[in-house]
Amino acid sequence: MLKAGRLTPDKWGAVAPIHSPPVGSGPYFFRNTESVTVEWRTDQDAVLDILPPDLGLDGPATAFLVLERNHWSAFGSFGELFTGVQCIWNGQPCSYLVAGYSTSELAQIVNREIWGFGQKRAQRIELIGHDDGAVEAVMDVRPDDQAVRAVMRPAKNEVAEAAGEVPMIFLRIVPDVAGGPPVLTQLVALEYTNHPIVGSDGVAEDYVGSGSLQFGSASDAALPIEELLSFRYNRVDTELQRGRVLKTY
Repeated sequence: MLKAGRLTPDKWGAVAPIHSPPVGSGPYFFRNTESVTVEWRTDQDAVLDILPPDLGLDGPATAFLVLERNHWSAFGSFGELFTGVQCIWNGQPCSYLVAGYSTSELAQIVNREIWGFGQKRAQRIELIGHDDGAVEAVMDVRPDDQAVRAVMRPAKNEVAEAAGEVPMIFLRIVPDVAGGPPVLTQLVALEYTNHPIVGSDGVAEDYVGSGSLQFGSASDAALPIEELLSFRYNRVDTELQRGRVLKTY
């Protein structure tokens, strides 16, 4: 006699494998995340070529890059990089993420399965403090390829206003196993808030300064640099929620 399986939907986990998921359903906490953020003017045509048609530009094309070290998180301790562009959705400002790299397999799994953020693997993502006060943020996709290198000197304490209030947007794709068009395509948003870590002297760990940005070997993070705009170093705690669907195609 045929016996039916007992893994009913009420027993499914948050991500695959659904009978033994590597993480829960969230929210996901990050503590003592240290990062360098760079913002620059980039080529408008390069941005429009990778921007979904429901998103648009309102002004000069502006890109940003965040290279961070998550010292503790729901996904462990790992390095992460993401590149995005500032754009407009339904009249509101947002950040569309066009590239991501991680040193954590678990972070890749969760980012892809929940939000559709197609992170690739990097061999090294690291922040290095130098004895002259500079902070160096580097990513090697392959050993010593210097795919990304940003160096800045934190000079002025300046807490970012409304950090995290601009949602991050992803284009989430579920492929067709038979090779046809995607079975599901969604534009999704992830809201989050960065909480700056405050030192014993009452000063938030959030600093701006001058710096440089270089792209070495080819990577998805490398959007053309026309003018460097800002550099920021900070340490924050963050909580990620599940997100919301903006549009299903």
